Amino acid sequence: MSKKDILIFLTDQHTPNVIGINNKDVNTPNLDSLASEGTSFNRAYTSCPLCVPARMSFLTGQLPSKLNVFNNEETIYDDQATFLHSLAASGYETVLCGRMHFKGVNQRHGFTKRIMGDITTLYWGTGGKNRTDMGPFIGTTNMKGCLNVIGGGNSPVLEYDKAVIKAAVDYLNEEHEKPQCIVVGTYAPHFSYVAPEKLYKKYKEKLPLPKTWEIETNSKHSAFKHMEKDISIDDLKGVRASYYGMVENMDRQVGIVKKAWDNYLNSNDRKGVYIYMSDHGDQLGERNLFGKQTFYEDSSRIPLIIAGDGINENIIKQGAVSIMDVAPTVIELAGAEFLPNPDGKSLVKELTTSKDDIDRNIFCEHVLSKDDNTHFVGRMIYQDAYKYIHFSGYDDEDLLFDINNDPYELRNIICENEDVATELKSKILKGWNPEYILEKHINRCKNHKIMKKWGQALMPDEEERFKIPLDARILPKMK
Repeated sequence: MSKKDILIFLTDQHTPNVIGINNKDVNTPNLDSLASEGTSFNRAYTSCPLCVPARMSFLTGQLPSKLNVFNNEETIYDDQATFLHSLAASGYETVLCGRMHFKGVNQRHGFTKRIMGDITTLYWGTGGKNRTDMGPFIGTTNMKGCLNVIGGGNSPVLEYDKAVIKAAVDYLNEEHEKPQCIVVGTYAPHFSYVAPEKLYKKYKEKLPLPKTWEIETNSKHSAFKHMEKDISIDDLKGVRASYYGMVENMDRQVGIVKKAWDNYLNSNDRKGVYIYMSDHGDQLGERNLFGKQTFYEDSSRIPLIIAGDGINENIIKQGAVSIMDVAPTVIELAGAEFLPNPDGKSLVKELTTSKDDIDRNIFCEHVLSKDDNTHFVGRMIYQDAYKYIHFSGYDDEDLLFDINNDPYELRNIICENEDVATELKSKILKGWNPEYILEKHINRCKNHKIMKKWGQALMPDEEERFKIPLDARILPKMK
């Protein structure tokens, strides 16, 4: 029996609240069509609302606390197996086309080839002010500077994604002997908040303001206070227009790759599976927050749509699933060897039968650090439409939400639901050692300080990094 080909289209910072099947204000015909062809998971969550920890969980099927990865300077160890190792060992070509956000010498971690490099730096100490190739966009892909450039035009992010899509289509137009597992990694709708000019103009005056802009809420937490940003109404509209425009532009790219993928399978008489997902979401101004790194729905929930040979069509699963489930799912679809000690589980039964594991607990973790070395070690659990958020040492600020009845998390209901709160908190704390997690994390951060100095002194060659063209370094015309 021949092995299925697998393509994973992995975007960065795309909340499922901005997809046509969930939001009539945005135009995403290709994602909507993909959902009709396959199974979409309405309650899929990241394992950590930050790029690198989420992506390392995606590759390994393990929680960040097990991997000791909680920020974007960290990565998995070289002897950590990923689902790419397993598939390559079983005969697959494992291909990385674009973004994955690896750090250090090892830019593969089980990928047998890379046909397009990353846009972010490959080593410690080579980013920040050293990214002169970003021109006036320096710092705008970071949460601290994400509001510095807003508008309609071109950007390094948009230009990078064009190159990724071209590389993917070119590869699919070739013949390949081995079964393929291809990860196409784009950067948008991650900030810089710049969309193609026509799309920016389309959404600028169309979109509603965030719910928390108009309604009082008791759902804030001290851990996120330092990330709040003051912003004018016009800039807020600009951020949202840019994001929605990037999503529509990205949707077009999803369709381009899907068409090339279908042509590849048909011309080679192959069977395949196409997966669309993102690593985490974006809050777009809710509670004056932009980007990620919180446990609120816009940040912690992800889109996950799987279509192809043997997959149920036009099915929306309501049971909770995790980004960590992708690795064991792909392994089972490929008939490869499962990784040891997974925290995720295969979704093949959910994809091929009526099974929907609604009683499952889903965990999301993070270590937030302020510039003054204050740390917030937190964990979230989702179960049966209830979400509980806890940070070690901040017990009196714990949050409980009923997501079915309060999807925007406007009301903390912990006081009137003591039994639910007690049960979920006990599950959060079971086997979780925040003091040990923080100790390991701080020690790793100390090592990175030295490695940043090393990188700044040596400026190691980053030949694989995408070279940003000059015409992508011009500030947007429209604001």
